[in-house]
Amino acid sequence: MNYKLRIKHPSGAEFEAEGPAEFILSEKEGFLSRLIPAEKDPGAPKTQKEPSPGQAWNALVETKNGLMTLKHKHPGIKAGEAALLLMAAERQLKGNPGISAMVLSKAVKTSGYVPERLDRVLARAIREGSIKASGTKRNRAYYITDKGLETAWLEARKLSSQE
Repeated sequence: MNYKLRIKHPSGAEFEAEGPAEFILSEKEGFLSRLIPAEKDPGAPKTQKEPSPGQAWNALVETKNGLMTLKHKHPGIKAGEAALLLMAAERQLKGNPGISAMVLSKAVKTSGYVPERLDRVLARAIREGSIKASGTKRNRAYYITDKGLETAWLEARKLSSQE
């Protein structure tokens, strides 16, 4: 008999499996073991502690005058990735599902990145389904999708563990 399982983690990571029960259980355990810190397993060697979702976002962003910006300009991140991180942090910390193009552009520039045109920088992420856009010109707003949230969470976790 085939079963289907779908899990959505608070970090934005998603898991979906279909097949026999044994297969689903083994895949689910693998998925959860990558998300949950190794400290929960007493037999596992001690490794660096993974930051919680709130800690990871707070380690990366700060709010100045109501504008959420990245604390540091990271050398491996481009303007589009910085915008994705800012949108994800906005959604996770403030609960705002979307952000206007003007505010996002100002936040990216204040974070130290110099995008030529934000709509062109984000075009790839929109095609990939990480971001949804609505409106035109100055009325444009960007919304991060679950796929984009997962991508940003993985990047945020990696960056916060480097600091």
